[in-house]
Amino acid sequence: MGQTLIEKVLARASGRQTVSPGEFIWAVPDLIIGHDLNFPRYRRMMQESGFMHLADASKVMVTIDHTTLSEQQSALEEHTWIRRDAESEKIHWFFDVGRQGISHNLPLDMDAVHPGMLVLASDTRAPALGCASAVSIAVGIGLVTVLATGKAWLRVPETIRVNVRGSLARNVMSRDIAQWIANRIGYENGDYRCIEFGGEFIDNLDMDGRHTLCNAMVDIGVKTAVCVPASASHVRDKGVSQWVTSDANASYVDVLDIDAGTIGPQISIPPDPENVVPASQMLGTRITHAFVGSCIGGKMEDMRAAGRCLAGRKVAPNVRMTIIPATQEIYKRALSEGLIDIFSQAGAVVAAGICGPCYGTFSPLAPGDVSLCTATRNDPGRMGSEDATVFIANAAVVAASAVQGRISMPEDTEE
Repeated sequence: MGQTLIEKVLARASGRQTVSPGEFIWAVPDLIIGHDLNFPRYRRMMQESGFMHLADASKVMVTIDHTTLSEQQSALEEHTWIRRDAESEKIHWFFDVGRQGISHNLPLDMDAVHPGMLVLASDTRAPALGCASAVSIAVGIGLVTVLATGKAWLRVPETIRVNVRGSLARNVMSRDIAQWIANRIGYENGDYRCIEFGGEFIDNLDMDGRHTLCNAMVDIGVKTAVCVPASASHVRDKGVSQWVTSDANASYVDVLDIDAGTIGPQISIPPDPENVVPASQMLGTRITHAFVGSCIGGKMEDMRAAGRCLAGRKVAPNVRMTIIPATQEIYKRALSEGLIDIFSQAGAVVAAGICGPCYGTFSPLAPGDVSLCTATRNDPGRMGSEDATVFIANAAVVAASAVQGRISMPEDTEE
């Protein structure tokens, strides 16, 4: 029997020829990622256990992306701690305030993730980096072991293959496809499995769209998600042999075939991203807050979609809008394309490289607020007050709704 992509990567990382679903392995990662909310705590736990130094600082990436703009002394003290530790340990990739980006996007800017790599991170959204045909797994507090020993104890997951064909309908974005697929699979089927995306649609999908697909699978409990390489040349360009693609006779626990062209704009309604309905069902719902940003919704595809809807228009008086490119590099690209000026002229507040409202900071929600956003989750209290309401949609729908002051379709802003 052949091997799936993730099985090949985990076999290589554990020094074996093959692995099988359900097996436990010790795997050595190629990249280890932490951020300001967890890295200093995990490092102190290491030291309390007698591991004073990182096993391999050349593989470690740390960024200050959650409490970047915090005025709390406890957060500022953690920043100082990280700076000192990064200098003393000679951490290869440390991104301080002013150079930061969200940890699930920044590795792509740095060209630090390649096909066939094993990436381990503490944060739940880590599977997003499967967009680059890497295997990226969130290990939570298990990162303490990874930082201290340079390896992790993992169980090999089963794989669900999702073949996607067709092309996007008008005003549909990768976020809609991702939310629809996550809802179709569900938590019961997705829990601790790998979602492997392939097919004609995936072959033609850019890195932003692939990132969105893999990221959205987190909310159905997957161990990871991965997009197959777009082509053999893409794999060769990254200096990795073709074993990063699944074998033709690989075994999958389930195979789904999906036509992207049949999916329209979607909206996730509270209290969970998995509660997905056609956006048409929520038209006219009044909003007070709009947010385009986060690791899943702050990429260039989102900036451009928002820009098209906001160009020459104003955010409605009853709405406050925040736009946050996920990294400094994405901000610079948006700036060079004139998008930041469009956002500013429309009346939106712009920041860069932080989680922002998705973490409940920088324009959090007040009691009674109704937000339409591109954030990761919409459970009560996620973005501020537990008495606020959060809907999730694609960036074009969010921007169009910000102009109208109610949930609307992008065509509603067209003259």
